[in-house]
Amino acid sequence: MSLVNVGVQLAQAGRKVLLVDFDLEAPGLSTFSLKKPEKEIQGIVEYVSRYVATGESPDVAHFVYKSEQFDSGGSLWVMPSGHQDDSYSHRLNSLDWKKLYSDQSGYLFFEDLKSQWKETITPDYILVDSRTGHSDVEGICTRQLPNAVCLLFFPNEQNLNGIKRVVANINADNKQSDHKKITVHFAMSNVPDLDDEDGIR
Repeated sequence: MSLVNVGVQLAQAGRKVLLVDFDLEAPGLSTFSLKKPEKEIQGIVEYVSRYVATGESPDVAHFVYKSEQFDSGGSLWVMPSGHQDDSYSHRLNSLDWKKLYSDQSGYLFFEDLKSQWKETITPDYILVDSRTGHSDVEGICTRQLPNAVCLLFFPNEQNLNGIKRVVANINADNKQSDHKKITVHFAMSNVPDLDDEDGIR
């Protein structure tokens, strides 16, 4: 919800924005009332699957679509998680992300994807929605793709422990890299109005 709202506000202000649904196990962009193409297109899962099968990066133009155009000149583009049919879960579960990086030049593959985004869409902003917590694609979304990471969290022990691991990995990469430093932003979300017995607020 935050990603879509920020994306729409930026587009209404005249920016060209690409929304990428990398929350592959629980994709959510398609649930919002954004304009969709007449025929559902493929997304991240099929894009990666095609590369694994052929060894060549597909043309990203076939995996993105223009969703909204605003009077300000701004526009909203979307790269969905994938085609949401009965075989989506099977296609997702068949992807071996560790093998992709260890044996199939996964790092270069996603660097090429970033280049294609820039050349095909020329966005002012790319907003990537990532699954919360630890996952096989966490490092792609929090360390390789972004220039900045915004961590939305509920301030309890479970969330804070998870965030510590993510931030530690980002900080370790920042120390090793001479050319790219990822900025981290923290946003507490859905903090309830309660008696605060646990000192959450």
